Amino acid sequence: MADLTTAFDICAEDRIPVLLHRVDQLWRQLLDLELAHHGLSQAKWRTMAILSLYPEGLIQSELAEELGIEGPSLVAMVDRLSRDEWVERVQCGSDRRCKIIRLTERALPLIDELRTGAEKLYARTFAEVDVPGVDIADVERFMVALRDRLHDNLPERKRQQRRRTLERFTAPG
Repeated sequence: MADLTTAFDICAEDRIPVLLHRVDQLWRQLLDLELAHHGLSQAKWRTMAILSLYPEGLIQSELAEELGIEGPSLVAMVDRLSRDEWVERVQCGSDRRCKIIRLTERALPLIDELRTGAEKLYARTFAEVDVPGVDIADVERFMVALRDRLHDNLPERKRQQRRRTLERFTAPG
């Protein structure tokens, strides 16, 4: 009979959720190193990358939802990005209580440069991983299916937010 502490160790390094978390941590650390000479962290870059998908900007709650962080954490992030003139807060025309957060003109060339750098890091990292019989396209399809399945298990409010985001991103025009 297996020892219960080892038979069901949810924190074991070889369990998929823990591995996913660890890979994410390491990836963020590598991005931080790659972005440091721009004075950016991967968290700032990710915020800017998401905003680049929405040229008209996002209200704070939408951006926080996209980033998967709480409002107070986002406020501090936007304050820093705004101070560095990468983003701006613009009054929402339909609701004076809301501010729209969007990239500044100054940020647009940097977005392209950083996206290129991130792609090079991605290519360099994945080129060095070789597991016989494993196709990276299959891994990506699995991860997309896993992401979608996990989203399906979220409460309805979260699922609706994702649908709205996908509709905005895939809308023609």
